[in-house]
Amino acid sequence: MPSLPPVRVLESPKGWKIVPVHYSMDPEKNAEWVASMKRRGDIDDWEKEMEINFSSVAGVRCFESYSILANSIDGVEYEEILPLRLACDFNVDPMAWLVCQINNNKLYVLREIWSSPGSVVENCEKFLNDYGGHYGEVFIYGDASGNARSQRDQRSNYDEIALRLMNRPFKLRMRVPSRNPTNVNAVRAVNRRLVDQWGNPLIFIDRDKCKNLLLDLSQVVWQEGASSATQSIKKTRNRLDPYFFRGHASDALCALVHREWPTRAEVAKEEDKREEEEKKGKGRVKKKTRPRMRAAFPD
Repeated sequence: MPSLPPVRVLESPKGWKIVPVHYSMDPEKNAEWVASMKRRGDIDDWEKEMEINFSSVAGVRCFESYSILANSIDGVEYEEILPLRLACDFNVDPMAWLVCQINNNKLYVLREIWSSPGSVVENCEKFLNDYGGHYGEVFIYGDASGNARSQRDQRSNYDEIALRLMNRPFKLRMRVPSRNPTNVNAVRAVNRRLVDQWGNPLIFIDRDKCKNLLLDLSQVVWQEGASSATQSIKKTRNRLDPYFFRGHASDALCALVHREWPTRAEVAKEEDKREEEEKKGKGRVKKKTRPRMRAAFPD
């Protein structure tokens, strides 16, 4: 059995001693263990009781499927042979982009490009500094509002990206919707990809290079007072409120996930698969035959 790491003891100025104890300190309790425990259903509120995450007291969490242990990892590796996926949120302050890759139908978030305040030009330069020599394809994701043209030079945000990333070894491919999905559908798509129906993670995020995205997934909540059909993600314009920075990195993630794994399509696939399994289970139905009638009188 592997030895446990030494317990860290924190001492306050008044003499109080605090000992942080969490299941993640046990090397045997990995993502597979978390998935198996969630499947058992013994714990009603996993986030509060096991992840020590009480952010939901400020509202109803949007990304309830997120687990810091299952979905965040150390050092997501960049694969040169795979296309890059650049997911963009065009809010000015802050402006958050995500650099991702898809491998074996799983999403890997390599890093976030974070600027506060930010601009498309600045974020393009940051992207080129790290991935300007990428060969292959670079897919661009974002919301439909990025197609709006500036009154100054009649260029949209996507036009600006195409201009700044031109004459590079890679080929740009736009994966932008003609209209945006509702917040409910976009968030639902992300929740369905964070973990599958068996509790296995399908999204892996670099915990050192994507800190704002991880904060979003644990802290972003629904706007209060809206009906379930018109729910929207809570945002605030008060810069003094710590929540001011929340919701932008996760918006970029929603744009990518909903484009590649739209909720309706996934539901339709699962229903078709379920129907096929039911048909196979039933097998062939024997044809009923009418019983022979005996003669009413003897020969």
